[in-house]
Amino acid sequence: MYNDINTEQLNRAGQYSLSDVQLVSYQSSQGQSNPKRISIRSLVTELNIYESLTNKTLSGNIVITDAQNIANHLPLTGFEEIEFKLFTPGTSRAFDFTSATGHPMKIYKISNRQGLNPRTQIYVLNFASKEMITNEQVRVRTANENTIDNTVLSVVRNNLKSDKTLILEETKGIRKFVMPRVRPFEALDILGKSAESKKYNTPGMLFYETAIGFQFKSYESMLATSQTIARPVVALYRSIPANIRDEQGNRNVIKEMQTVKNYQLNSQYDTLKNLRNGVYSSRVVSHDAYNKTFKESDFDYLTEYEKSFHTEHDGSGSKTNNKGILPLFNYDKGKTFSDFPEGTLYFMSNTQKIHNTSETPDYFDTFPKRLSQKLAFETMNVSLDVPGFTGISCGDIIAFEMPAYEPVGTDNPFDNDPYLSGRYLIKAIRHSIDTVDDYHSMNIEIIKDAVKDPYPQENLDVLSERGNKDKLNVLQYELDETVLREAGDTV
Repeated sequence: MYNDINTEQLNRAGQYSLSDVQLVSYQSSQGQSNPKRISIRSLVTELNIYESLTNKTLSGNIVITDAQNIANHLPLTGFEEIEFKLFTPGTSRAFDFTSATGHPMKIYKISNRQGLNPRTQIYVLNFASKEMITNEQVRVRTANENTIDNTVLSVVRNNLKSDKTLILEETKGIRKFVMPRVRPFEALDILGKSAESKKYNTPGMLFYETAIGFQFKSYESMLATSQTIARPVVALYRSIPANIRDEQGNRNVIKEMQTVKNYQLNSQYDTLKNLRNGVYSSRVVSHDAYNKTFKESDFDYLTEYEKSFHTEHDGSGSKTNNKGILPLFNYDKGKTFSDFPEGTLYFMSNTQKIHNTSETPDYFDTFPKRLSQKLAFETMNVSLDVPGFTGISCGDIIAFEMPAYEPVGTDNPFDNDPYLSGRYLIKAIRHSIDTVDDYHSMNIEIIKDAVKDPYPQENLDVLSERGNKDKLNVLQYELDETVLREAGDTV
């Protein structure tokens, strides 16, 4: 990604290329078939584009400083389109929302409109992909028997009416679905929760949009390129000084592009939340009304961890089984946190075999693993402020060297944090264009479900030398006697 940049076209970090920005009215111009257009490039003070693994489409907003009263003369009604192209010089990947691609963005809201002076006003135009508008207009009402990836294809092409690039991951089994008049995005959520990768040992898939197009992927396909090889990082972000120069005194623009200006640790651990939601262990009790049977299925984090790829690996690029977020220690009589499945119970009705073939993955077995994986990624969540670059997207793997903050006088006071540093998955990106300062910045939200260095393992039985447990029970009168005796001794 960064190594593919043509540095002859890129002179500095934060450089960008923004084409003419045009507002396209819903009405025709002078009775002609062509829609009415107005260039607003000179009026744009700020442009933001958002992409996320948790959002179905791209979205954004644009801040307009209007001294021409475009809001009334066009007029702005919330039914307009906006066209522009944004990219980093020296790279081919771009946000191309022009008529040439056929994918302009839809204006859906005008907000924060206020006057600066008697002749000038400022307001924000909020936009999103046309599929977000379509999602509010149609319903999926069909009975379908197919693989889930083919069903996703049908929803995108036939219901959302989208001709954008669609990257699909193959899924296991033939499934029957009855969609009872749900919105397309809701249908895609249902399909994603029920899907299991054909290539990887992971349940659940995400549907999201990047500059490349729509993608329907599992977490594991974002982490690996095959069943044995982890996906390489596309960037190495460091908190190092700007204006980096080589031995000849030349600036290294590529390294400056990967310099972290600010970062924030949004979350690190929430053990109570993880216990309550079944990250470490859970039990699913399913009732088969057709066969009149009950089935219990337990999820064990420590057992399942080694079966899948995670953000960190063993150094060779293969799977690892000792760098999870749950340290191995003796919690209670030789048990760990993963040995208490009843801490999180799920009760479900199971009629799956009535509707699906035998090769279909058992949803009640995959559900707790999917939920655990999703929540484990939120254990460590970091935000980075870095120079903008259109060559990376959500779902890419990056590396981040977080300072360790060791005190002065230690052997390696400026080493990186051994646990929080390492490989991260990009969850969300906000691209921000400041036309006043002529600068492109990014705020990247990154997540991980493993640590760089494994936690120390504790194998000692901490309870072995504890005496009679009854001695831990103390009555109030015994405390009172102790207080009175000690008081008498001090007199």
